[in-house]
Amino acid sequence: MGEKIQKMKWDLHSLKWKYSLIWGFSNNSVKLYDDELIEKLRDVYYGDFPASIILLSNFLSNGHCYKRALLLASALLDTDDDIKLVYASINSIKLNPTMKDFSSDHCFVLRTTKDNKQLVYDTSNGLVYDKKIYWKIEKPKVRKVNDKDSIKKFLEENKNNEIVKGDPFIKSITLPMIENTYGNVNEVYSFKGIELLQREVELYKKKINYNKKKTFTKYKKV
Repeated sequence: MGEKIQKMKWDLHSLKWKYSLIWGFSNNSVKLYDDELIEKLRDVYYGDFPASIILLSNFLSNGHCYKRALLLASALLDTDDDIKLVYASINSIKLNPTMKDFSSDHCFVLRTTKDNKQLVYDTSNGLVYDKKIYWKIEKPKVRKVNDKDSIKKFLEENKNNEIVKGDPFIKSITLPMIENTYGNVNEVYSFKGIELLQREVELYKKKINYNKKKTFTKYKKV
């Protein structure tokens, strides 16, 4: 009986999530990352790759919310907006029967703009939500919040740490793996007519002369 109830709760949540997304996209309360953010992400690196590729790739982002939310937050710290990292349990994990053996804890970015608009950036699905709709869908139970100063302090204290050690061969292995995900059901940013992931990969290849020389330069790491 317990498993049936759990499945029913999950099915209801999934249905609510789908309809909320359709409604949200129709009235602009759910959006994709915009070009202003993507441009900022090009200058933030995690190991060998810019955040503009990592965060547009579900393959590289889903399941890594702590690191990816921090990566996105770091790109917004130079704005006048209030930026927070929020740690909370959410319905999409808590109610998912395939994740019953995992923690429901999740991390996302909460941005409050100068005009007091509150936005949630969820790097696990690459979407931007108005806070009200995200809270309605996910019902977060918040356990911890890191404010802008705390994020800056953490990054400063860890600026000399290598998150991923650079290796020129990683590029030749990882880029084809990313390209093989194009068009997959979860790879929203590679869908025909959107193709922002393809754009960022091609810009990066051009920057490092990927198709001409197998020589790579080092970039600042987050």
